[in-house]
Order: sequence, then structure tokens, then C-alpha cells
Amino acid sequence: MRKIKRQCSLLSKILLIFVLLIPTLFVPSEEAKAETLRELKQQLEEYEANYKANQSQQALTKEQMNQVQANINQIKKDMEQINVDVANLTEEVAELEVNIKKKDKEIKELVNFVQVSNGESAYLEYAFGAQDFTDFIYRMAVSEQMADYNEELIDSFNKMIKQNEQKKVELKEKKEQMTVKQSELDAELAKLGNELESLADTSVTIEDQIEAQKETIALYENLGCDLDQDVTTCGRGLLPSNTALYRPLVQGHVTSEWGNRDLFSGFHEGIDMTVRPDTYNIPVYSAGSGIVSTIMYRNSCGGNMVLVHHTINGQQYTLLYAHLRSVNVSQGQYVTNGTQIGVMGGQADTESYDKCTMGSHLHFTISTGLYGLDYGSWSTLISRSLDPRSMVNFPAGTYNEWYDRTTAY
Repeated sequence: MRKIKRQCSLLSKILLIFVLLIPTLFVPSEEAKAETLRELKQQLEEYEANYKANQSQQALTKEQMNQVQANINQIKKDMEQINVDVANLTEEVAELEVNIKKKDKEIKELVNFVQVSNGESAYLEYAFGAQDFTDFIYRMAVSEQMADYNEELIDSFNKMIKQNEQKKVELKEKKEQMTVKQSELDAELAKLGNELESLADTSVTIEDQIEAQKETIALYENLGCDLDQDVTTCGRGLLPSNTALYRPLVQGHVTSEWGNRDLFSGFHEGIDMTVRPDTYNIPVYSAGSGIVSTIMYRNSCGGNMVLVHHTINGQQYTLLYAHLRSVNVSQGQYVTNGTQIGVMGGQADTESYDKCTMGSHLHFTISTGLYGLDYGSWSTLISRSLDPRSMVNFPAGTYNEWYDRTTAY
């Protein structure tokens, strides 16, 4: 009961800390709507101030993680030593058992000899063969010792075996305790890691989110938007108009769908696609006409990523191309459905910095609104994502290959 109360108390404290930290640590998933570019800049300055104020908390969390990791490393060393001790004891016990068997055989042979020859009189015959009284006393003592010695030796060996067996039991229990402790420390490290990820690294870092919004504001300023102009109309007339989107690969097949995966993998905010067989230098094309709003290089969860603003049937969208080996466009560039965005990547041996990929593929996301202008947080981009199949003509089902950018097979 006390343990449950302690756990509940600890959970309550964690939840309290988490609730207190959320307002200042995250760029909100649904931000307060800015009306003008000037308000966007002011909002962005507030985000930067909150982020800088959070640096000390981030450093503290890293310090806690380092301490937990040090504890885990020490536990692993202790467990390695226990394994060595158990192995040594096992060898010692095995050797003792061999010696006991040998000694037991010797005793049985001796007893058998005595019984077969003269029975119990053998010891007496030996004793009465003394030359004088002193020799008699000596021979009696030897006879007694001959009878007792082997029994005492066996008792000694048996005691040693029991001690060693008990030691093995104790070491096994200790090893189990250490394993439990290691699991607890691993869980604590994972929890702290999640806290640190919440503070500074989701799909992209908070710095990247802030930088992306800065670049987008600057982009639309350069396109002629006034600081006090309404952002709901500013720049949207500058976006090329599309009525349809094309597949980003000339050939390929879908490997993972948009939507909820499983309990552990969570929500997948796009479609993954690749080419069979797995080859290098597969070009990735823009799905439609638009303006490159953001480029993120060597991200730890997504690799090289390009975001493009589009108008499709009068509505604004942001398209994301992730896990690129290389990028062929620049920020602010106008693209068409024939423009090569980059080259498909995602190979661990090539893009080792990308921790969110299991092999060569393109991750393709379509989200409503203009990232960096209508909203600035990555979580909002994810929450606004929709099934790309609703706007792009992909063949039904996974692993069904296509061989051009328009026709479904």
C-alpha cells in the first residue's frame, strides 16, 4: 500500500511539473491567430523568449539524464562482475564435487577392504602389532584417525558445497535485483528523454520551427506583403493555382499509409513510398506548382526536408517531402509539377543523422494551411495533415506499383 501511495505521489508530481511546463515550453499546436505579418513577428518574438527562458530547464533535464545514464552504466558493470563471480563459483563447486566423488570412492574402497579382510578387527590387529606401549598408543590414535579423517574431510567438503551453493543463490538473487534496478533506471531515462524531447525536439527542434517561421515571414515580405496587411490574403494571390496534384515519384509503391498505425508507432502524418528494387538517386518531383517556403537540412527525425506552399482549387496547403538524400531547390523558388525537389534518401548508411527512417523511401505529407504563415508549430502541421490519397491518385493498397505520375494501375 505504501509503495502504491509513493507511486501515486510521484506520478502526481510528474504530472504537475508537466502541466506547469507545457505553457512555456511548447510552440502551441493551435496558436492564437495572428492577423498581420507584424503580429506574426511579435508572436515569434514571444516564442523565442519562452524558448530562451527554457534553456536552463533543458540543461537540468540533460544533467538528470546524464546522472541516470551513469547509474545504469554502474549497474551494468556490477552485473558483469556478478556474472564473473557466478562463473567462478560454478567452477569451484564443480571441482569440489569431483573431489568429493574421488574421496567418497577412496573411503568406500577402504571400508570395503576392512570389512572383507578382517572386519572391525583390522584396526585392532594393527594396534596390537605395536612393539611397546608408546607405539600401541600411537597406533590406536592412528586407527581412530583413519576412521574419522575421511568422514571429517567429507563433512568439510559438503559444508563448502553448501556454502557455495548458498552463495550462488545469493548472487542469483542479487543479479535479479540488479536487473530490476536496471529496468527502473532505463524507464527513468526514457521518461527524462521524453521530457527533453518535449522541451527541445519533436519532429523538428523548436529552433527549426522558429527559424522556419522567420524565413517564411521574410519570404512573403520579399513577395510584397506589407507588415500590416492581413495574412489571410497576403501572398496567397502570388501562389500558382492548381486543380490537381501529381505523384512525387515517376515509379514506386506505397509502403505505409497515412493515419493511426499501432499502439506503439502512433500516428503517421503522411504516406511513405519507395521504388522496387531499392536503388539510389531516385528523383523526387513537386506534386504541383507552388513556392518553396522552408528547407530543413540534416534533421534528426526527417533528414533533409522541403516544405512547399500551394493553392489547390482555391484552398491553401503545405506539402512536405522528407528523408531526402539531397535537395535541388532553394527557399523562395517557384516550382511546377515538373520541378525536381531532390533525391530520395532514408538509407541508414548514407543519412546516418536521420534517426526516423528504416530504409530508402520518401515521406509525403499534405496539410491544410500555410506552414510558417498560418501557424508555426510542427504539431499543428501534423494535426492539419490529411490522407494524401484524397488528393493524389495513388493505386489502391500498398505495394501496388505505378509507372508514371498520373495513372493508377
